[in-house]
Amino acid sequence: MQKPIRSRDGQQWIYDYVLKASGRAVHYEYDLRDMPKQAKSVRMVSKYFVKEAEHAEKMARGADAGGDFLNSRKLYQNAAEYYKEAQHFFIPPTSPKRWDILKRSHKCARRAYALADYQIEQVEIPYRDTTIPGVLHLAPGDGPKPTVLFIPGMDNTKENYPNIDNNPFIQRGMNLLCIDGPGQGEALMRGIYVHPGDHSIAASNAFDFLAAREDVDKTRIGISGRSFGSYWSLRAAAEDGRFACVGGAVACYYWDRIVIFQEVTIRFKQVFMAMAGAEDEEMFDKEIEGYTLKGFAEKVKCPVLMGIGEFDPLNPLEDAEAVYDSLTCPKEMWIFEDEFHRIRAPKNLGGGVTFDFIAQWMLTAMNGAIKKGHNKKRFIKLNGDGMFD
Repeated sequence: MQKPIRSRDGQQWIYDYVLKASGRAVHYEYDLRDMPKQAKSVRMVSKYFVKEAEHAEKMARGADAGGDFLNSRKLYQNAAEYYKEAQHFFIPPTSPKRWDILKRSHKCARRAYALADYQIEQVEIPYRDTTIPGVLHLAPGDGPKPTVLFIPGMDNTKENYPNIDNNPFIQRGMNLLCIDGPGQGEALMRGIYVHPGDHSIAASNAFDFLAAREDVDKTRIGISGRSFGSYWSLRAAAEDGRFACVGGAVACYYWDRIVIFQEVTIRFKQVFMAMAGAEDEEMFDKEIEGYTLKGFAEKVKCPVLMGIGEFDPLNPLEDAEAVYDSLTCPKEMWIFEDEFHRIRAPKNLGGGVTFDFIAQWMLTAMNGAIKKGHNKKRFIKLNGDGMFD
């Protein structure tokens, strides 16, 4: 008889109850319910996200057929996002049915890309003996452009960001390459699992890919990441000194405490073990000791921006500060008062989007305005001046 893979899998009933009561699968600090209201357990979530996706896709096709391309573009993006959420919550976590849902997300996203106001390319990045997929957003105009490599979080995909109707990198004249790294999205569908250091290899290969293009300024290639992507991007910059800057937020800057797999909801460990192709919890627990920035942060040479919520339960502030203190490069840290993990568009920024400000900071850094010796830790108050003090 099959036994639970993880010691905490027996807590699933608690997780289901909290989801029913809060309307949230994770990040219980927030009040807004973000799961389909019909979902009373984790197993129900995928079904009802698919229904929402199918509705949005049907509306998108109708608008598309009628020549209403602005609305169809937005609706295709909505459908792609709902399908992305549906596949993420599908149980079992790696199965043909999950990948069928992910392919539907890709189909909707690609139609949205075709309707975008700027050029978007589907690309493949060499990785070991195969390739990993990417989406390359190209800024209009002639000549090489500053470019950012973006690594999404563990529960996101390359289609998840940015919003093509409001792309802060394109708006600032930068190209943006979003990838599904090892264990993420389409890469996981292809059987490419994640282990410590794998994203550094993928990022270096992505740098090579970008530097070979005539529309990329190879002296101004930065790297960014959200959530676990903030860890992967900073480590990649430590292992490849060619990146011009690093900017990340929704923090996973780990030093001594990798709390995401031990001290919060079991969801994160369940997901990441699937991403790693792991079925032995003891071996996985040993492997995740490699997800620390100790021994890496001090090797980063380019300017670094770290963003974190003051009370982020997935990344204790003191752990992120240990990473920051170990950096010897030009550096800046934004600590958002009374915020938690997500910090997408916090009150601290007047409702502005965090990664819009990060995009501006990265452009400033790639233009050489963040000088040697720069060291600024900003406590961004709820009703303060943001980063404009």
